[in-house]
Amino acid sequence: MSHRELLPVPPIETATDPIHSTADLRQRWRALMGELGFGQRLLWVGFVGGDRRLYKTMSQVPLRAKPQPGLVEYIVSRLPRVLAGLEDGATVALLLTRPGRGPVSNLDRDWASLLTAAAVEYGVPLEPIFRANDEAVLEVEPTLRLAG
Repeated sequence: MSHRELLPVPPIETATDPIHSTADLRQRWRALMGELGFGQRLLWVGFVGGDRRLYKTMSQVPLRAKPQPGLVEYIVSRLPRVLAGLEDGATVALLLTRPGRGPVSNLDRDWASLLTAAAVEYGVPLEPIFRANDEAVLEVEPTLRLAG
């Protein structure tokens, strides 16, 4: 079953409103993404400050469809150094974007699982992971549960 966005895209100005829930984070990603439609797969790496607001600076990393453990380890292993330079309580927010329609896929869950496992290994505090495709921004639950 497909999931289409029913509500209008939040104004871009709301992208840095405080995040108090997973639903709030989803709305911040929706504001940042605007009208949905993607030509390639990307991992968006952002940071949520101690004030629970997204930083205005983000990075994008091109991805292949199949999860790449080496790339994920390379990215996640550097995040503790970045977090050390931010205020106390800062966390990492990740968004997977890709072309296509439909629900969260097994590949989306595989990416989320790989990212979550690497975050646990490197002690990176991670916000819920989201996926945006051409029709919706949805939370992606990892395929495996990790004790944290």
